[in-house]
Amino acid sequence: MRNNRFFLMANLVVLLFTACSDDDDQPLVDVIEVSTTEDTYGEGDGPVTITFTANTAFENDVTITYEVTGTAVAGEDYEALPGTAVLTSGTTSVTQNLTLLEDEEVEPSKQIVITITALDSGVQDIFIGPQKEVSLTITDNDSFPFENGILVLHEGNFFGGNASVSFVTEDLTMVTNGIFDEVNDEALGDTAQSMAFNGDLAYIVVNNSQTVEVVDRYTFESEGTVESGLLNPRYIAFANGKGYVTNWGDGSNPDDDYVAVIDLQSYSVELTISVPEGPEWIVANENTLYVAHQGGFGQNNIVSVIDATTNTVGTPITVADRPNSMQLVNDDLWVLSGGNPAWTGNETAGQLDKIDLTTNTVETTFTFADTEHPNYLSVDGDNLYYAMGGSIFMMDVSDASLPISAEITGVFFYNMSVNDGRLYGVDAKDFISAGSLEVYDLSDNSLLESLEVSLIPGAVYFNGSFEF
Repeated sequence: MRNNRFFLMANLVVLLFTACSDDDDQPLVDVIEVSTTEDTYGEGDGPVTITFTANTAFENDVTITYEVTGTAVAGEDYEALPGTAVLTSGTTSVTQNLTLLEDEEVEPSKQIVITITALDSGVQDIFIGPQKEVSLTITDNDSFPFENGILVLHEGNFFGGNASVSFVTEDLTMVTNGIFDEVNDEALGDTAQSMAFNGDLAYIVVNNSQTVEVVDRYTFESEGTVESGLLNPRYIAFANGKGYVTNWGDGSNPDDDYVAVIDLQSYSVELTISVPEGPEWIVANENTLYVAHQGGFGQNNIVSVIDATTNTVGTPITVADRPNSMQLVNDDLWVLSGGNPAWTGNETAGQLDKIDLTTNTVETTFTFADTEHPNYLSVDGDNLYYAMGGSIFMMDVSDASLPISAEITGVFFYNMSVNDGRLYGVDAKDFISAGSLEVYDLSDNSLLESLEVSLIPGAVYFNGSFEF
């Protein structure tokens, strides 16, 4: 009978408080509420003070019963609470300390909800006030070892079997070389060509080992290897739930080049798609793949179009000689071609083409001088960047002509990428000693940092935060 009456009266408390909120009258019933000073705490913070407060001092002790719920687990995330507190007679508050536990596991934020469920003075009726519960969010302070930083892929020496990956912290204060070897206690392989992300996994194309190594991108623990069906693999992209790897094939045969379709569960080649010579850079726009044919062991001047839903090759798009890099910007594909260098005896000009992806046709063409051979097209927002002749140039995607002056001069990168207002260039130096990562602030084109990495750095990638 007492319980029924208790809950009936508890439902009236809010109305009673509202009725007297506009004057100086005291509340009509005796209540107790619960509170904390903050609603968010870091893992291991504390102790967190839980305060139970009455609106008046009572003549008798009051036993406060509460329950603890939420996604946090007692004994793992916090030390278990007793579930009761005693407000002694003549006082208006009582506190208990909640101890949060720290671990090394990376986990999502968790909640602890403390709810008053019953009050007992043994004599008078006391009711639960409007603030009957508190909800605390516990944020994790752990991270995976290779979150939030820069991954530098190193070719290593051809036939040297010393390809590697370095991790650079986001603040550029620490470099860790050889992370694949260290984590997996085995070598990455011979000549790492490229890397791409798909969800939480990184796929490393190791050219002369004829493999694709698959790792967790945040821990670099091995998940598997594509170890057959590849021949001179170059780049990988993802569409329609599959991986697509470009392959040069046998250098003596211009007609055996192909794109290998990878089953991402079994890490095996399930079929191959024959393409013209020299498939190199590959990008996916939903379920359409675009493959730049730089020429492999020869030369070429097309971009192949592959429908990933049928794995069929459509009409190729003609660009200039030796397309070397591509970037998707909005609904357009920008393709940078280096042109034939002078040593070929058939030197041709470089070219930048803007391809409309709704029609797969060249919309705009920017032509360089005959002796200009640009490379390493990168994008940051609406700004395109490329390297040419020891300088870095920038143009907006809306510009009507190529830039006349360089942003940065006196740099001879082996590759480069741009991200969030910074340019990251890798310098292979003499190809027999450690290379470097050069980082520039594009707001004023100043050199922020020059970091020594490992042997023959060939590409830069950006690893963000793990998301649950």
